[in-house]
Amino acid sequence: MRKMILLGAAFLTLAACQSVQNLGEGERLNWRCANDKEFSLRFAGDAAEVYAAGQTHRLPQMGEGAYSNGTVIYTEAGGGASLTGVHDGPYENCERRAGDWWFRFW
Repeated sequence: MRKMILLGAAFLTLAACQSVQNLGEGERLNWRCANDKEFSLRFAGDAAEVYAAGQTHRLPQMGEGAYSNGTVIYTEAGGGASLTGVHDGPYENCERRAGDWWFRFW
């Protein structure tokens, strides 16, 4: 019985390590900005994929909290974000929508 408990604990530990490694990758984040503008993004590896104004842009990471493909720039700091270089932009004074950070019941 003791061996089974130790084996189960080892598997849970390995599963936790794998889960922490991919935390947040691929999960979509929704932002609401000034002037009723909205965009969403997800992190994929060392890049952010931003969906705004009907277009998707892949933005490689340029520094801490900054992503850009040379035209489109996404920055995040202090709990807020901005997006420039996209059609119908800029998207400024953006805050995450409550559904992204509020407790999920299922």
